[in-house]
Amino acid sequence: MKVALLFPGYGSQYVGMGKEVYDEYRIVQEYFEEASNCLNVNFVKLCFATSDAEIGVGASAYTSIFLVSSALYAILKQEGITPALVAGYNIGEYSSLFAAGSITFPDGLYLLNKLALFYQESVSTLDALIIRVRNVDTQLLTMVCEQVSRGDERAVIASYNTPAEHIVSGATQAVRAVQQRIVDGSAQATIEVVPLEFGLHSELMEPVARSLKIYLEKVDFKDVSTPVLSGMDGRMLLHGDEIKKRVIEQIVAPIQFQRVLQALQEYDLLVAVGPGMGLLNTLVAYYPEKQCLAINKPADIEKLKYSIQAARTET
Repeated sequence: MKVALLFPGYGSQYVGMGKEVYDEYRIVQEYFEEASNCLNVNFVKLCFATSDAEIGVGASAYTSIFLVSSALYAILKQEGITPALVAGYNIGEYSSLFAAGSITFPDGLYLLNKLALFYQESVSTLDALIIRVRNVDTQLLTMVCEQVSRGDERAVIASYNTPAEHIVSGATQAVRAVQQRIVDGSAQATIEVVPLEFGLHSELMEPVARSLKIYLEKVDFKDVSTPVLSGMDGRMLLHGDEIKKRVIEQIVAPIQFQRVLQALQEYDLLVAVGPGMGLLNTLVAYYPEKQCLAINKPADIEKLKYSIQAARTET
């Protein structure tokens, strides 16, 4: 059985995430302790006893999602579960790089904390907006973005999630224009504003990329022990030098998660490892014929072990 592990990005965070595995597994407690020591943050309080608003702030969300996802992966590794492939959605790519052995846990925390801080500084000077658009064709949405864009007032597709779901980012006036045209032209379309913490994933992020690149030089990206799918184009990554380059490029490039999904065709079991159910829902909608699981709680881990063992028994 070929197992692919996928890690969620911003928006998957919620108060109480990781609590059940924290209470049951010592290794999860160790990860929380290490993260707290690395960043001088009380992650037990942040993840279990805070508010949605507080945990949704960039640095808090980025690092806590990475912490919980990494700790869940550590349990799977401890249980002898070895994936054939890993991937991540948006900042979930950092969790996939940790799972693949390319970066260490402290380096992932360090980079995500810096990314969030640089991004917050950058967007504080911008009049920007991000929206999620559902039930609109990619070609039509691309055309609308081009039509409303003028000079520096631009709107672009920041993430190609699925054929029926996209994220649009850019100057507020341009994004509002996209929103209005889509609403006027399609009765089926649904649009919602997305927090800026999602990331603009456009040329507006170039100052962030330049700032983070300085810190990336301090991080040793190793060749991976498990292949990683790039969120930029769905390509398989194996070498540390290329991964380091992609980490910077992904900041200013749109997320091509459709291509990641397409590349999962040959895998038997797709597992969303990390907080929330959004990533699992995406996998199930795209691959209704495949077995898809989410790992959040001890019972989820037992279900995954059973599924793998059952497949081995059948073969």
